[in-house]
Amino acid sequence: MSKTSQIIIAIVGVIVLALAGGYFGAGFRSGSGAGGTENGAWIQKIKDQGELRVGIASAPPMTGEQKDGKMGGPNVLPLQNLAKEMGVKFTPVAAEWSKMVSGLQADRFDVGAYLDATSERSLAIQFTDPVYTYEGVWIVKADSGLKSTEDIVDSGKGVAVATGTSYERRVEDLKVDIVNAEAIPQSISAMEAGRAVAAFGDLPTLADAAQKNKSLKIVRPKPVIFKSDSNYGVSPDIDSRSLQVINIAIQNAKNDGSFQAALDKAGVVDPNELGDLEMK
Repeated sequence: MSKTSQIIIAIVGVIVLALAGGYFGAGFRSGSGAGGTENGAWIQKIKDQGELRVGIASAPPMTGEQKDGKMGGPNVLPLQNLAKEMGVKFTPVAAEWSKMVSGLQADRFDVGAYLDATSERSLAIQFTDPVYTYEGVWIVKADSGLKSTEDIVDSGKGVAVATGTSYERRVEDLKVDIVNAEAIPQSISAMEAGRAVAAFGDLPTLADAAQKNKSLKIVRPKPVIFKSDSNYGVSPDIDSRSLQVINIAIQNAKNDGSFQAALDKAGVVDPNELGDLEMK
């Protein structure tokens, strides 16, 4: 082999090594989030678009339409704080429980509020740390005489549940006739109208309904048949750094007392302090 050929081969080798080093270096520098997204990319996206879009389905008082006509509630306080700290607009987007995951996938909004982490959903999106923990309860008419899950099931009548909620399948497991509703308030309306003997949902929402209508009472299952952490849903491709930022916003709102203050202001009832709201 001539000296010229050796030089050419050496040069080519150096170029190949340089390209390989650049490729792998870029890989190590990128974030550990799904899709190899660089750390902080999701946060940068929010800053670039100038708003944090939050999908909110109706489950008052935790989430729902506010006095100004926009969707909100104490559940989204950490996200409102985060938007303020980032210097962007907090933009609520009305959503349905059954379309929350698809809304995230279609980039209709950046975060899904008050969304329970389930194995099925985790195959399509990611979740933040828990924001709130709740148990599922029944709401019935005060004169129904129904005082337990057994009473409700044995009645042989249908029960209402919001389609797309994480507890829908748990209610189906009870082998009762299901009256599907678009949202939790609609499931309560179905029960009030006599289309169902009871409605199942998260305690804050149903207790709020019982507070507003004294003819309704809460039946708290014993033992508990459903309990869940409520998280925020986010894109499956969110990077680890941005996810950490959201989790810190959640924790800060809990630590500084602002989240609890928002719950108290909204009238969210403590499970152990139902009092006259509970069926006796």
